Amino acid sequence: MHWFLINYNKRSAKRYGWHPSWFEDQLHAFNSELIESIKWFQLDHNLKADGLVGPVTFRRLLSDRDLRKSKNYILVNDNYVEIDWDVKIDLMPDNCYRSWRKERKPNMIVTHWDATTSAEKCKRVLQARKISTHFCIDNDGMIYQYVDTNNVAWHAGGVNKYSIGIDFSNAYYLKYNDYYVKKGSNKRPICKNSRVHGIKLKPHLGYYPVQIEAYKKLVKVLCDHYDIPIQTPMINDDVADAGVRSDVKKGKFDGIVCHYHASRNKIDCAGLDLKSIVDQLR
Repeated sequence: MHWFLINYNKRSAKRYGWHPSWFEDQLHAFNSELIESIKWFQLDHNLKADGLVGPVTFRRLLSDRDLRKSKNYILVNDNYVEIDWDVKIDLMPDNCYRSWRKERKPNMIVTHWDATTSAEKCKRVLQARKISTHFCIDNDGMIYQYVDTNNVAWHAGGVNKYSIGIDFSNAYYLKYNDYYVKKGSNKRPICKNSRVHGIKLKPHLGYYPVQIEAYKKLVKVLCDHYDIPIQTPMINDDVADAGVRSDVKKGKFDGIVCHYHASRNKIDCAGLDLKSIVDQLR
């Protein structure tokens, strides 16, 4: 059956002028992976998920590409807030988050990693699980926005209504470094001395410098807009806290946190130097 789908899509691409990479930046061939990507696209846009790029799917694809060209703003309560960085707006279906009719006033930014290899795959996983995050920072630093910040994304349990979620695309395990190289990226930095909840973690993948720069730009814009203090949980003036905080769990901390501050079951984002980031943003 796959051979029919593959041949159909080859003819369709020649006829309409599309390329496999239109469905995901890392796709370059007509194969089974492309068919699955087409099906995900069709499901996301309420089309028949047959894996075939017919005229209806192509028109939706063309329209979607126009909408998803990089912009220099994020969506805040259906309004545009400028940011000095490239953003792609790729909103999730409304069964993945809670719409908020009144103007929301989040007081925290909760930082995660997605444990996948790209922002595109992050969205697929979240959507399949009917959960969400507001933003995901891809390997090349591109910021993807999945949920308007005025809506409540389902990313951090009991603190969702108080917070904005930001994910780093990061597959975590060292074995995926070869995958990044295979797909044309550099090897990711490796974090060797991460400690969370008082436990030293095994070496794991870190963050591309361009992702950190994108994160700083995004955090600064969000903090400025929502008047969120640029601070992170600290043990003392020199040492950042890397464990669960009761004030974070209750939604009473104002500032920038990691998911592990809200749950003992989480370790993201281990190795992210929030103290240094906060110092630079100040």
